[in-house]
Amino acid sequence: MNKLIFLNINEKMIFLLMFLLGTVVYAQCIPYTGQTMMSGNTYCLNGNLSVGTNISIPNGAALIIKSGQLQSNSIQVDGILEIGDGASVKATGTVKVGTFGSQKNSKITLGTQSFLSLVGSVIQEDPTFGGFYPGTTSVIELGTNSVVEICGTFTQQSTTYPSVEYVGIPAGKAYCIAKADVSGGGGASIISDDSQVIAIAMGSVTGLGIGNSSFCGPNATKAMCPTLWPDGLSEDKTSCGNAPVIIDDIDGVCTKPGLSGTPAGFTRFGITVQQKNDSWPGNIPNGFLAMESKSKGFVITRVQHVSQTPQSGDAIAEPKEGMLLYDIQDKCVKLYNGTEWKCIQRSCND
Repeated sequence: MNKLIFLNINEKMIFLLMFLLGTVVYAQCIPYTGQTMMSGNTYCLNGNLSVGTNISIPNGAALIIKSGQLQSNSIQVDGILEIGDGASVKATGTVKVGTFGSQKNSKITLGTQSFLSLVGSVIQEDPTFGGFYPGTTSVIELGTNSVVEICGTFTQQSTTYPSVEYVGIPAGKAYCIAKADVSGGGGASIISDDSQVIAIAMGSVTGLGIGNSSFCGPNATKAMCPTLWPDGLSEDKTSCGNAPVIIDDIDGVCTKPGLSGTPAGFTRFGITVQQKNDSWPGNIPNGFLAMESKSKGFVITRVQHVSQTPQSGDAIAEPKEGMLLYDIQDKCVKLYNGTEWKCIQRSCND
């Protein structure tokens, strides 16, 4: 009898734990529909959304644009605004990052091939009160091939740290484009310390150094820096909305010829649904396994999701370097490089 009672209690405990766990997982990402955001919560957007009012992300809150595009008026970022891979944010008003003297961290992060495009201005406030309270920052982080397009003015208040940082692959690049005037806090104030950041200032620049960024300006034109100027960027300062065109252009496919020479060996194994002669697959050099079909697809392992940095609860508990799979949630083929899961993207075969 005691054993039965103990089992009954365990079942209730298990049910309660499962309920609480499900509640916690759900609370990790609240669907964003334009509601007022509260500190301590994470909000997520999948798909397109247009918000007619100003958006405020309080300190301790995060808004993640997982896919699609968010359109709004002005945005105040005292917490975190994360624009995921391929996603975008368009604003007709001003975007402010941080609050002056708040001593609180805040940031806007752009993923691979994502963009932030705004008709209005960007103001990077300084939470350190001019360095009087060091240790906090308000920054914009740029991923590989991402674009920030500012059609209004850009103002940076910080004098102790750069306002734009690069977080993409080391061999990549990202664009920070200001079509109007740019100003900084003077002194040691710099735009970026990362050479992968291509900063283009099409207006005047005062009180702001270039740091280690790849800089074109002031009053930049394509003729002034043809190697830095991205395809798709109009020289017309009144032309806004170039960011998606720039991303499309830098997303072009690049291939180079393969190496020539004597093959080190030939393929011994093959799978085909076609009628072949005896030389196949032995006539394919340097392969291990050859597969072909004119009307059938190759389906690799499909899983619900694996985090960029492996976590408990991922579909793959102990990934091995070189492992391939299709991530259903992120809708891409991923490769585990021994440290992170990365979506496979087109690039030159260097």
